[in-house]
Amino acid sequence: MSWPWEIYALDAAEKEARRRSLDRHAAAAQLSALVPVAAVALYRLGSWLARRLSSSSPQGAEYLAVPNSPALKQRRRSVAGSWAGAPRRAAWWLGDDAVLLGVRWGPRDQILAGVGWAVWLVFLCVVGTGKDYLHLTKRFGIVALSQLPMQYLLALKSVNPIAFALGSSHEQVNRWHRVLGWIIYLLLFAHACLYLNFYVHEGILAERLVRLVPALGLAGFLGMSLMNTTALRVIRQYSYRIFFITHLAVAMLLPPAIFFHSHHGGRQYVVEALLFFLIDLVKRKVDTITAPATLELIPGTSLIKIVTNIPPKKLDRFRKHAGMHVYLSIPAAARRSAPVAYLLFEFAFNPFTIASMDEESGDLTLVARRQKGPMTKTLAQFAADGLSGIKVPLSIEGPYGCASHFPNLAGPEFDRVLLVAGGVGMILNESPVARVQMVWSVRGAGDATWPVSGTAGSILDDENIHLFLTGDIFADPDVVASSNNEDDAIELSSNIRNGPGLSSRRPDLRKIVDDLFRLGVEDRVAVLVCGPDEMARELRSYIGFWVRKGRNVWWHNESFAW
Repeated sequence: MSWPWEIYALDAAEKEARRRSLDRHAAAAQLSALVPVAAVALYRLGSWLARRLSSSSPQGAEYLAVPNSPALKQRRRSVAGSWAGAPRRAAWWLGDDAVLLGVRWGPRDQILAGVGWAVWLVFLCVVGTGKDYLHLTKRFGIVALSQLPMQYLLALKSVNPIAFALGSSHEQVNRWHRVLGWIIYLLLFAHACLYLNFYVHEGILAERLVRLVPALGLAGFLGMSLMNTTALRVIRQYSYRIFFITHLAVAMLLPPAIFFHSHHGGRQYVVEALLFFLIDLVKRKVDTITAPATLELIPGTSLIKIVTNIPPKKLDRFRKHAGMHVYLSIPAAARRSAPVAYLLFEFAFNPFTIASMDEESGDLTLVARRQKGPMTKTLAQFAADGLSGIKVPLSIEGPYGCASHFPNLAGPEFDRVLLVAGGVGMILNESPVARVQMVWSVRGAGDATWPVSGTAGSILDDENIHLFLTGDIFADPDVVASSNNEDDAIELSSNIRNGPGLSSRRPDLRKIVDDLFRLGVEDRVAVLVCGPDEMARELRSYIGFWVRKGRNVWWHNESFAW
């Protein structure tokens, strides 16, 4: 089959018709992006209405009151019950990673949705172009631009109407931001290649690339190439700062470049995108508070404890939901670095999970582990320089996180809750009613001392908390040397080692999961995990076995991967 598109001149009327076709298909591409959002919003509304009707009926009340009744067991094992569990099994399968040639390519739902959306947009790029090569070339460009407003909306943290419509959080919609970003990039790649081929065919490549409009287009494409390259996992793991600064810089510079590159309908899309970005940026700046904080090194660990006070007007936002996180930055008043490092902190916003919130005093506690980055190095320096007990101004933005959209874990929706944490982060069970099992895996004994520092109790007094030590923290001389008092560290470590819920080995996640699900055949289980990716994937694989058997599981993986 030969190449159907040709390069030929158009008269004024044909150019106008082409312009109308470009605008029409770009508008269709933009509006169609709202269809999935509207569909999910309507589904949520229908589910909410169904729950309201079910809870008001006698059958719904009986189900909630007796989750292990023989009637329910018989219903689950029936053909109708098997079909009822099919959507849960399908949703779980879609949430698993696709693995090809030993490489993980991401969750199946992202891949399938991304491929489907890319096919739809390519169709809009091609349909109705006839044999006009330049029409095809321009169509790829304007359809890509039509997705920019949605792309920027998906990335917003503070003001995110898409997250609001979906009843979700920034962290959950951000994964679709990544998918759409690659689709936009591939469409612009096709647009750039087609235009370069046209310049070469006409023999005007050198002439056009020095003109402002083509040069801005090429600069914008190179900027997106740099953005997508630094977003690769290997680059983010090497230096998250490179990814963040590049992402922010390109996101701010790309709309003006495209605005002056595109003379016609594409301008409205970059204006919308830039407007969304600026509104969210202003909202986040206004919402950020700067408060004095006390920093201290936790003896025998690489941990830093940060305690600051939250103004009364923002207390409600912090105390409603456990497990939220904030973005911490160092304001100009607290910086003591060289000029280059000083400016670097303008782009340093690190997420930290809220360890505890004292509702009476308004004290907010964060726990950070010292890493190689500038933020935790500086925080550790504040604490190590004898600043313990001295207030250091820190800027706090948030809170953010998925916890604000969690179902009621202590309510009638779940019969059992499994919390699995690896590292510093953990959620303590404060509800005496909820049947919660907590598995906490830490590197060394000292990492588990921060929840009980200054108290006479121990987290191991709770029989539902199981603590696992995966390494000997005192084998690391750098950690011991950084302790304020080694004797205190050993004393705290000894107290934990004597606890009844402590094991000096890695947790057997398969056994933990199997034992939990065997406790009640009809129990509805909520599982929350926060820790290394490998641990989360291993845990999910074990739980998937029970989901495929028809068990009702709600799953959440708290991650700061982006």
